[in-house]
Amino acid sequence: MISIEVNFLTGRFVAAAHHDRTSPEWPPHPARLFSALVATWANADQPDPTEKKAIEWLECLPPPSIRASEATPRTAATHFVPVNDARIVSQSSYNKRASRVEDLTAQIHDARAEGLSKATQRSLTTQLRRQRDVSGIVASAGNTPVSAAVDFMPPGWVSTSGDVRTGQSRVFPSVTPTEPRVTYVWNTDVVDSKAIVLDGLCARLTRLGHSSSLVSCRLVQDHPAPNHIPGEGADILRSVRSGQLATLEREHKKHQASRPRSLPFTPVHYRQVEPTTTEDTFAKADTAGEWLVLAFRRGSKRCPSTIAVEVATALRGAVFHHAADPIPEGLSGHRREGRPSTNPHVAFLPLPWVGHEHSDGRLIGAAIAMPEQLDDLSRRALLRAVGSWEEVQGPLALNLGRRGRLQMDRITGPSPLVTLRPSVWRRAARRWVSATPIALPAHPGRLSSGSATARGKAWARAEQAIIDSCRHVGLSPPVETVVSLGPLISGARPAPAFPAFRQPGPGGRPIARRLVHAAVTFERPILGPLVLGAGRYLGLGLMRPIPEKLSDG
Repeated sequence: MISIEVNFLTGRFVAAAHHDRTSPEWPPHPARLFSALVATWANADQPDPTEKKAIEWLECLPPPSIRASEATPRTAATHFVPVNDARIVSQSSYNKRASRVEDLTAQIHDARAEGLSKATQRSLTTQLRRQRDVSGIVASAGNTPVSAAVDFMPPGWVSTSGDVRTGQSRVFPSVTPTEPRVTYVWNTDVVDSKAIVLDGLCARLTRLGHSSSLVSCRLVQDHPAPNHIPGEGADILRSVRSGQLATLEREHKKHQASRPRSLPFTPVHYRQVEPTTTEDTFAKADTAGEWLVLAFRRGSKRCPSTIAVEVATALRGAVFHHAADPIPEGLSGHRREGRPSTNPHVAFLPLPWVGHEHSDGRLIGAAIAMPEQLDDLSRRALLRAVGSWEEVQGPLALNLGRRGRLQMDRITGPSPLVTLRPSVWRRAARRWVSATPIALPAHPGRLSSGSATARGKAWARAEQAIIDSCRHVGLSPPVETVVSLGPLISGARPAPAFPAFRQPGPGGRPIARRLVHAAVTFERPILGPLVLGAGRYLGLGLMRPIPEKLSDG
């Protein structure tokens, strides 16, 4: 193996996501690291041909795995900076061209990978060439009339004629990682000569991303367990392949660091996993796995958690609408003959704001959960369905009938909202509390009426149903179980406030499942996400882990 460790000297990483200039990138994409190494080599007084060969060797390796901690986005302040002569290339024109160049570059890579026709590839290449050709625009450089000189003055400067120079607004998105480092791991045989050269090159690398994002870089002998793995996954990171250095050199000759440009890349799917070192320490439920997270837009309708099933049903319907037939069992949750699947499958989980003293339980977003046991066919079907949905509709929207439309965006980097961070729901804990009520697999009887003896037996049956639900997702019985109709965590809503949850019973007759809240404590830590009960595929029974220091209080 060969591992490159990047340490962020200021404790933060400053770089914009390639598809959204206002959002931060995390983790730093492999193509960004590669380009930084190329720039370090090329900016030397005498570029070393030995280093060039090492770079060309690195670009031929398969995409690396990545170890990166969670990161918190910082609020991006708007800065105003002087712009170039707006009569040559306006900032808005530059942004549009740069965005279009990146889109076309990605389309060309996809077209080659999917084996599309040569005519389609030629058409995309022609469009890309036109977007990059700005010779006609910059030909007038130096011919700007004197009356336009105000455009070169600092922001806020006022001329004698009263013209005001307005600066171009810029934002510099950044994140603060929990651990100020990221490690790239290539699973390949180490070539000592190449490793020594790369280590020397890394030692001269001073920044990654924006010029304020200072780093130290080195090769390390210890190879940390990665948590971002290339393969079938919801995240798309920019990587490289053979010929990347030559492509960068050709592009530099065209733009000369002054014209619209974009980073050439090869898109690679990544999935997030827990480091393998935790598997021997923590138990995991069948519901543990990767999440694809959707954030509800700020101006969208405020939805209470009591309509979680309604939102989950609409989300599932939207995904199924854009999925290709036949929909595999792991996505649909049903066998070919129509019977429910007995294997873990994709779940749709609205995410309520709970666990904070000011939490009000409203839905902040939703997660499409892919269990670890999900087969590759179903995983690909889901990702393609979501991709097709994004192609035809942006932003994504759910039709909630009389409640209107709910607009949302897919999160591709760290979220500023704690509720939308998968790590919050995934972290290991002994104690777990329901954020949405659990639909019991068997009706316990009357919990709030009848004689004291009858109620006691009903509550005992409800407790046993929770224990059975834990067993059903592959966990050992909890050592302590608390059942309640009221919420057991701040922000959660009482179980009776939720509409009746019905499922088909024997003969197709619908059966109403009893809803309760619960807190369960296990003998050893459980690694989430954890979802319990009969409604776990439609937003019910979502459990929130409680840190040990808080549960003891």
